[in-house]
Amino acid sequence: MRINMIGWHWTHPADFNIERPNGVHGMQLILVRSKARIIMGETEYNAESNTAFLTSSCFPHSLHGAGEEYADDWIRFELEEGDNDFLDSLGMEFNVPVKLPTDSVSELIRICRDIYESDDTEKEAIIRCLMTAIMLQIKSAYSPKHRVQTHYDSELDSVRQQIYDSPSYDWTIPAIAEKLNLSVAHFQRLYKQRYGVSCTKDILTSRMELAKQLLSKNELSAVEISEKCGYTDYSHFSRVFLKYACVSPAKYRKDHLKN
Repeated sequence: MRINMIGWHWTHPADFNIERPNGVHGMQLILVRSKARIIMGETEYNAESNTAFLTSSCFPHSLHGAGEEYADDWIRFELEEGDNDFLDSLGMEFNVPVKLPTDSVSELIRICRDIYESDDTEKEAIIRCLMTAIMLQIKSAYSPKHRVQTHYDSELDSVRQQIYDSPSYDWTIPAIAEKLNLSVAHFQRLYKQRYGVSCTKDILTSRMELAKQLLSKNELSAVEISEKCGYTDYSHFSRVFLKYACVSPAKYRKDHLKN
């Protein structure tokens, strides 16, 4: 996990509110340090102090004060190779509240901020270890009791795993729904209910995260990478990647190419 931006104990007036209808690019950890009203997608939560939200990329949300000074810690970060498997292994949902019993996660965020702003030559490796510790701390406090269980859960988990294992496959929502003997609308509702994101967005994310990994190496041309990510038209791939990563494939490769 690579940090893009980080803040610790940021404060705002009681009437603070920020709307993010398109979310933010990349994943985000928000640790509310005061009472707050948090809206994730179409669900509103009255959050207590020391409540964490792990939000998925581009997921719509808004943050609001709740009668007192608003405060939070936050990290915006990108997943690296193997991180999806690690997060999947934790079994947590994104975009839902997790009430934490201690201030340990906040303290880890403070340490992350200090390392991130330092000149330490090993800071990237240190931050990866700290981010792993943060996720494990949140996992230890996570309770899935709020989620409604369905007898499709294991099948949905299998579908999602296949999507991330095979980004280049020609995934279509009607074909997946038919395989599960569900209507398209019912499948989409169950999928969004279980993971907090649509199946379409997961298909896109799996392809774009693979593209980022491949662009960080110098083994394939951009056209070959687009094909491995399920796009036969490079210009279409380039437009989708630009929208997802906010830079072109060529610029991303220039900035992230590993020596």
